[in-house]
Amino acid sequence: MLSEAVAAAPSVHNAQPWTLVVRGHVAELHPRQVDLLDEHDPQGRDRAISFGAALTNLLVAVRHLGRLPHVDRAAAPESEPATAKITATREATPSGVDERRFAAIERRRSYRGAFAEQPVTDAERDTLRVAAGLGPDEMHWITGSTEASEVARSLAYAARVLHADAEYQRELTHWIVQQDATGDPTPGAGIPEKALGRQGLPAVGLVTGQTKLPDESLLASRIEHDSVLVLCSATDSTIDHVRIGEALQSAWLEATAGGLAVSVMTQPLRLEEMRKAVTEQLGLAGVPHAFLRFGRTA
Repeated sequence: MLSEAVAAAPSVHNAQPWTLVVRGHVAELHPRQVDLLDEHDPQGRDRAISFGAALTNLLVAVRHLGRLPHVDRAAAPESEPATAKITATREATPSGVDERRFAAIERRRSYRGAFAEQPVTDAERDTLRVAAGLGPDEMHWITGSTEASEVARSLAYAARVLHADAEYQRELTHWIVQQDATGDPTPGAGIPEKALGRQGLPAVGLVTGQTKLPDESLLASRIEHDSVLVLCSATDSTIDHVRIGEALQSAWLEATAGGLAVSVMTQPLRLEEMRKAVTEQLGLAGVPHAFLRFGRTA
């Protein structure tokens, strides 16, 4: 059960940059090196975020089994996540939240289509903020036409840069596989070509050489319509990246349990100038790491 839960976690290009070892009441999540991510993830930010998402699934699964998890993190180089040692301690009845999120693990998918017109409610947004578990300065909902327009301009810029980057596109081509898929692919199989976004926010979330670059004004209208949450941290350390991954997955599972659709964008934020621009445009107190897009299926 623990292995299945961890394997179902989202990861950069579905690369699963971790290894799980289980011995009795102890599970160890180790970082794993992944080749052919130098262009997409030169600083290892997305790999660390992926590691954090897998850790969240592991902790949810341990609680579902009726045990309290105790986490120890080993010392590690600054450039990679620390191995997480999870010990299943005393028995404890899973909470309703634990059970909801555990059931959502296998149902979680990246929704890359346009959302329905019915917006996410304020109450639902509050629930997602609580689920993420970050401080108030580490989460920001993009609100109003001004913020939407400014972020749209930056996203359009990032899309043009990545679209024209031959080395980046060569690496991305390695990860795109031709297979029938409507959601996430088999773990470790890469990105199914049919699952790529074609227009609007899903398109700028992962730009290929065939992506039609978005119209800035239409992109701004979609950002204003959708509920887009930006996750950031005060510093840009690997520890922060893992923590953002844990928060991202907790919010994603809560959204899935509540009937909301979700997609995540990190690709544009690989560009340093994009991170700086979004920080200034939204008045963030830290470094942005991910856009979480919430809505209802059309």
